[in-house]
Amino acid sequence: MVTEGERAGQDAGARVLPDRTGYLLVKLGEAINAQAEHALAPLGLRGKHLHVLTLASQQRLSQQELAELIGMDRTSMVGVIDELERLGLATRQRDEADRRRYLIVPTEEAQDALRRSTEVLDAAEGQLFDELSPAESELLSAIVTRLLTRIHER
Repeated sequence: MVTEGERAGQDAGARVLPDRTGYLLVKLGEAINAQAEHALAPLGLRGKHLHVLTLASQQRLSQQELAELIGMDRTSMVGVIDELERLGLATRQRDEADRRRYLIVPTEEAQDALRRSTEVLDAAEGQLFDELSPAESELLSAIVTRLLTRIHER
């Protein structure tokens, strides 16, 4: 049987989590991710596809390097690259400098997919953040960027 004191302690603990900034940011991140995945679905894309394509468009990276940069296990990365190949958005090409390595190279179609995904994600973010003023939006972005930078520097 639970005493009144124990019940009060449970109630207080239940109220604490939703008031924590970290918890609220996690919930916001989950909502943003769900909205992004929903917006990308008609294009046949997912957020992880865009992450890989964006990085691979910026520099010549192997599958292993992409997995490390993104923080994805290598088995999952193989699946993402396989999906990108099936979609015609990336190819595996042998690295001329190191024949043991395969580089992930976006196709010409990938640039169009990145452009279209930017448009749908901009619209989705616009809906999510439309209650913020431009100054609030800039402040939020600056705070989040500063915190993420600090985390990555550790």
